[in-house]
Amino acid sequence: MNRFCLCTLLAAGWACASRFATPPPGSDAGFSGQWVNATSNLASMTSECGNMSFLSARPDSDMLIAGIAQKGLWASANGATTWTALGQGSGSAPITNRTSSVVYDPAHPGTFWESGLYNAGGAYRTTDNGTTFVQLGTTLTMSHSDLISVDFTDPARGTLLAGGHEQSATLHLSTNGGVSWSNIGANLPATAGNSSFPLVINAQAFLLGTWGSSGAGIFRSTDGGANWSPVHAGGVAARAFVASDETIYWVLETGGVVRSSDRGATWTQTAAAGTLSVFNGGTAMIELPGSRLISVGGNRLLLSTDRGVTWQFAGPAMPFAPSGIAWSAARKAIYAWHLDCGTIVQADAVQRLDVADPATLAFTGESDPASDPEP
Repeated sequence: MNRFCLCTLLAAGWACASRFATPPPGSDAGFSGQWVNATSNLASMTSECGNMSFLSARPDSDMLIAGIAQKGLWASANGATTWTALGQGSGSAPITNRTSSVVYDPAHPGTFWESGLYNAGGAYRTTDNGTTFVQLGTTLTMSHSDLISVDFTDPARGTLLAGGHEQSATLHLSTNGGVSWSNIGANLPATAGNSSFPLVINAQAFLLGTWGSSGAGIFRSTDGGANWSPVHAGGVAARAFVASDETIYWVLETGGVVRSSDRGATWTQTAAAGTLSVFNGGTAMIELPGSRLISVGGNRLLLSTDRGVTWQFAGPAMPFAPSGIAWSAARKAIYAWHLDCGTIVQADAVQRLDVADPATLAFTGESDPASDPEP
């Protein structure tokens, strides 16, 4: 498996970023700032390999959600610096998987979906802001999922796709909101590789990013997953990122970037191989106000102001090469997180970088990026 990860993280089967970018010398955006530890009471929490499994920020409110392997979802809300367990309401299904994605319903703020690996169920949904969760399907019919994607063009949210973790020909489809699932992975080309990263466009149009095979790439279906056509050759490294202007970006296994402006029908390579870090499942790209794209090169943020064509270092070095990044509009902060294969959450697992002016990407703090070592 060519994932550019340390053996211990490969054993975890989870996100890492150990191949880093090499933009032209001196290409630093020149912003100051300081990363601050935001792990708080998650630090030293007993867990397992892949401990700090995921972090995301709700786009509609001040809430961060962290997934801890074996310990479920934890939230930091309304300015709190500590984390509180979700799913504590009466009758809530316990979440013990290693969270791989959290997907928020844009029309119903209290509704979101979680997917994860190992340890029982692969998909859960809450409709009450995380007080209670319902398992979608059974452990036998839907588990061990790298990513869940939802059809938000359908008010009923009936169509869902979930990609199998490090598995070829494993792509689960639900047309009834997750009550039941069928594996449509056999419909993919035999050499497609690991079918990890789906993106639902609507009930009939799907995209899928695969990796780990000579035939890997981006595939498209216009008939609900019955048939698939290759639309880009070359494996992807993480989930697709859909920008505010509906442009779709995908980071490739090579560290390059491709984008599509026609819902995935055609793709243009915007950045060459080796430009960005290669993530295995983590969130590889975010967007700040002003259509500014942020990704990662080694232990530095990378900034693009021209839709992913050129990238430059921005801000100071992080204390680690992150497993993913998130943007909290409510807190005006970028968050970075990492995991390892130990049995506790590391003391520095979550870091925060405050952004004084997102439109100009001026970071707060006093550190001098000129003194930060380049990756």
